[in-house]
Amino acid sequence: MTTFVLEIDERELDLPLCVSSGQVFRWRRHEGGSWAGADGDTGFVCEPVRNGWRVTTNGLPEDFRRLFQLDRSLADTEARIVELAPELEPYVHRLPGLRLLRPQNLLEVLFSFLCTTNNHLERITRMVRRLEDFGEPIGGLPVRAFPSLERLACVTEGELREAGFGYRARTLVAVARRLVELGPQWRAELRRMPYREAHAALQALPGVGPKVADCVCLIGLHHGEAAPIDTHLWQAACRLFFPQWRGKSLTQARYQAVGDALRSRFGELTGWAHQYLFYDSLLRWRARHRGNEGDTLGP
Repeated sequence: MTTFVLEIDERELDLPLCVSSGQVFRWRRHEGGSWAGADGDTGFVCEPVRNGWRVTTNGLPEDFRRLFQLDRSLADTEARIVELAPELEPYVHRLPGLRLLRPQNLLEVLFSFLCTTNNHLERITRMVRRLEDFGEPIGGLPVRAFPSLERLACVTEGELREAGFGYRARTLVAVARRLVELGPQWRAELRRMPYREAHAALQALPGVGPKVADCVCLIGLHHGEAAPIDTHLWQAACRLFFPQWRGKSLTQARYQAVGDALRSRFGELTGWAHQYLFYDSLLRWRARHRGNEGDTLGP
């Protein structure tokens, strides 16, 4: 076990905001303001200290820094996004310390985002934590490793339905079994594919559509040009870039048009810009629907 202190300004890293902004789903707040979470089989307990965080992990400090992309200046990234799109300045300034995360466990990212279809954050989090229950404890930390593919492939549709996964249970079971058939070489090749090839390859899996494929491309494969378009991002895009589509449904053609427009504007920073638009729109939704069941993410 390793413990280290990270001194960092909150404007460069707002850890609670990052881990609760719909990018990862296995982080919990504990007493005293500490947070515990995991990336695959690497766990973290983060305690707030003056000017930063005290982090205890079964991994290395580099694992934590990689997850939060701490080699990148957030101030410089924000400035570049605003330079490329001045209309995004209020979105960026409203969410100081928000970073695009870079998890290393591709399976965890894939199965987590399979839970997001027509779902809301509270329920998605419950589902992913239920998947976590199939994993092994990480000694000394209040978290579990994400289960192996072999373990996931043994879970039945009935078990997941009983746990509240609904129709998504069939998709999770089908994807797990298909990945076993494809073998680890498929995932290794997926990591080497350029964005558009990886996006198409992911959609060949059972029940994976463009949005989930883009989520995996962005968060799991680290393609900065990926732009997952859900209900919240669609509303933001119509408000800022496509006013002629306000009040209209998100078709496949419009999905592609929005993604291409963002990629044309932001290039490799598309995913970062997307995160500001997505979470700001989610906050707007919460303000309008205060007291409702949850935050619907859409297809």
